[in-house]
Amino acid sequence: MSTSMHRLQISLPRPQFRYLADQARREGVSMAEILRRLIRREAETRSLRTVESYREIIGIGQEREPLIGNIPVSEQPDLYIAEQAAPDFASGRKAQTSRGRKRGR
Repeated sequence: MSTSMHRLQISLPRPQFRYLADQARREGVSMAEILRRLIRREAETRSLRTVESYREIIGIGQEREPLIGNIPVSEQPDLYIAEQAAPDFASGRKAQTSRGRKRGR
């Protein structure tokens, strides 16, 4: 648990206050500890629910870049790695050298 604490004053409706007091008495801890546990549990539960629905993940694997030779990256990843390292080589184009270039253009 954190060593740094912040004081907080809250107002609760009577039924919530009674629940909190009863729970604290049953567990033998303070009402503040019960609230800390509830908040911690809620925070942990929320962090586990990062994807609320399968609909949120639809399309995340969609090809966004043009295909190289009509081959998807999932079938030949090395081709795409080569494209990043040496674009002219992977696409089959010959790289221009300083000798092959015409001057003035």
